Amino acid sequence: MNPAPWVLLGLLLLCSAATTRADSVVLIVSAQSPIHELESGELRKLFMGFSVVSDGVPLRAARNRSDSRLDKIFLQNVVSLSELVYERQLLTRRLREASALPTDFVDSDALLDAVAHDPRTVSYAWATAVAKRSDVRVLRVLWHD
Repeated sequence: MNPAPWVLLGLLLLCSAATTRADSVVLIVSAQSPIHELESGELRKLFMGFSVVSDGVPLRAARNRSDSRLDKIFLQNVVSLSELVYERQLLTRRLREASALPTDFVDSDALLDAVAHDPRTVSYAWATAVAKRSDVRVLRVLWHD
């Protein structure tokens, strides 16, 4: 039997799987949040445990750990550190300065609920998950597939 149809079918399935995974990672806040912009440096500081105030509002970071791919994108594009170095730096900040560290969420819906109910919380999520919510607002795209 000619292997060409099987190869073609395999390629089609691969392309189909790749298109369904295409998504963007977006920076999010509550729809009620007074925050309209957050620079990359401020965002990195916030997720590193530093105090960040935007538009007179002290911000809180919520780390989205619901998806390993999303976590890798966060580490690469937001804090620009490996997971090990990031965790060590957070622990060091916590021990030296008793600073507030980002809250970790392993459930995407729980994260979106937390962001929606606290105008000071800043996080990130897949754009497709945020599109279903009217109580969460996108500040900007952080990464696109």
